[in-house]
Amino acid sequence: MSSKIPSSQARSSPVTVNPSPNNSRFWWTVIALALPIALQMLLQSMLGMADVMMVSGLGSAAVAAVGLAAKLHFLLLVIMGGLATGCSVLVAQYSGANMFSRCQRTLAVTLVVGVVLVMPFALLFGVAPELWLGWVNPDPDVVRLTAQYLRITAPALLLIQVTITFEASLRALGNTTLPLLASAFSVVINVALNYVLIFGHFGFPPLGVAGAAWGTLVARALQMLFILGWIYGRNHGFALHRSHFREALNGAVVKRFAAFALPLMVNYGIWGLGNATYHVLTGYAGTHALAVMGVIVPIESAFFALFVGLANASAVMVGRSLGADDKEDAWRLHKIFDRLTIILVVLLSLLLWLLRPWILGFFDQVQESAASLLNYTLMIFCALVWIKILNMVRIIGVLRAGGDNRFVLITDFTVMWLIGLPAVAYGIFILGLPFLFIYALMFVEDIFKFLPAWWRIGKRRWMQNLTRDEK
Repeated sequence: MSSKIPSSQARSSPVTVNPSPNNSRFWWTVIALALPIALQMLLQSMLGMADVMMVSGLGSAAVAAVGLAAKLHFLLLVIMGGLATGCSVLVAQYSGANMFSRCQRTLAVTLVVGVVLVMPFALLFGVAPELWLGWVNPDPDVVRLTAQYLRITAPALLLIQVTITFEASLRALGNTTLPLLASAFSVVINVALNYVLIFGHFGFPPLGVAGAAWGTLVARALQMLFILGWIYGRNHGFALHRSHFREALNGAVVKRFAAFALPLMVNYGIWGLGNATYHVLTGYAGTHALAVMGVIVPIESAFFALFVGLANASAVMVGRSLGADDKEDAWRLHKIFDRLTIILVVLLSLLLWLLRPWILGFFDQVQESAASLLNYTLMIFCALVWIKILNMVRIIGVLRAGGDNRFVLITDFTVMWLIGLPAVAYGIFILGLPFLFIYALMFVEDIFKFLPAWWRIGKRRWMQNLTRDEK
């Protein structure tokens, strides 16, 4: 589980060059980077499904509330993810350039900026959220339960920001195992607490949706402590001290980081807000539709898990190559990951199609009409998901690895807010289309994103060495 640079004394240790794909070591490197991330994403998706499944006996309003709260949390998580991605891209390139002190500085400035940005949102979620949730969903029962969940879990946002920043930095060095173990620990704690607190076992009162929220808060706190305990206990190079934060708060350092990370944060924020808007729009297609979305989101996340891992493996390896000024190796890696993505997405789509009856069996307590909607929604997902996955791997694993953040920001904003969301809104409010047609329209933006991403990669303008001016 050790990182490429295991301690603060090993700041000048060289990073292993990416091996040739004809060498088995190459594929072991891909597996070692991708599999733990995929398993971690899968665990988090299973946790999301567990939350939904464990409150499904409380009715569609509870399922919809937990799903809506998860979507609102997701909006904040993607903003944090923008910061963490900026951090990981820089750490990967600095490690490829053998500049570990810059890795430490990048981690420190990301933590400070992240806490400052997340604090207002934690207050918004924690103080009277029912005042604005009525604008998000028209169902008063859903609003009441969602507000209850958000008030309890508001402090978890700060804990998550610290956790994902450390996780992203560790992965950029090749240490994907520690985040996986911390996530597994968190999932076990969360499911156990859900069982005790939602239903009132072992002498505890049954808390319902509030029990799921308390389980989430405690599990996130323990996950952060798990990671920090390992880092500081091992005196890892990322065991930051005051001197690291003093260096990170230098005006020139903050300005340089902001110039790189701001397009990423805006990009992730716009994308996350757009995804939340999709969820809000489906609320106007009926509570059953929102309940189906509450179920389909963790299922989609479970499917995406492998490809998030693959995209992150690509980003780390491509980033190291660019940091070492080896552009041909970066291009070679892009081609390999592109082919691998196409093969895997076809195979997994077929597998998910065959597993639909088994998946529906887990939600037999949901009303029959909602279960039927879920079945057909999964069919649409299996038919169209390939284009979404290929875009994701190309953008996360290639374009962002080279720091091509402005192009990605412009593309994402254009296709989501000027094409995708208007199409869905028109289908709901003007045409009054059934939910299944609305769900299919959610893939329109990826269809329009496909060609620009493919063209940009072919032009090779994303091949930037972000460390060059510090060498």
